Amino acid sequence: MQINVVAKDVIITARQKSYIEKKISRLKKYLKHESPVSVEVHLVDDSGPNKDGVTQTVKVNVRSEHYNIHIEEKKNNIMKAFTNALKSVDRQVRDQHKKEIQKTRKAGQRGDKVFGILKKFRRKK
Repeated sequence: MQINVVAKDVIITARQKSYIEKKISRLKKYLKHESPVSVEVHLVDDSGPNKDGVTQTVKVNVRSEHYNIHIEEKKNNIMKAFTNALKSVDRQVRDQHKKEIQKTRKAGQRGDKVFGILKKFRRKK
C-alpha cells in the first residue's frame, strides 16, 4: 500500500505526518487482498480574504483495482478534519471488504446448489 501525504499552504510537522500515515496504515487489514492500492491525503488551507473564517480541507483518495473512494472534509482544525475523513474512509473500506466477502461466499453456495442439482441426473451404478 502506497501512502502519499500532500500539504498545500499548510505546515505539518513530522509528528503529524507520521500520525496520518499510522492511522491510514490501519486500512491495510481490509485492503490486503487488493494488489495495487494507493492512498492520497491532501491537506489544503482554504482560508483567505474572500473566505469566511479559517477553513482547512482534507481530501482522502483510496484507489484500488476494483473501486475508488473519495472523501472531503472541511473544518477549522486540520487534524479534526482528518479524523472525520478517516472515519468515513474506514467505514467505506470496511463496507467494500464485507461486499467482497459476501460475493465469494455466495459464489461458493451457488456452486453447491449446481452440483446438488447435477447429482440427480447422474447414473446410478
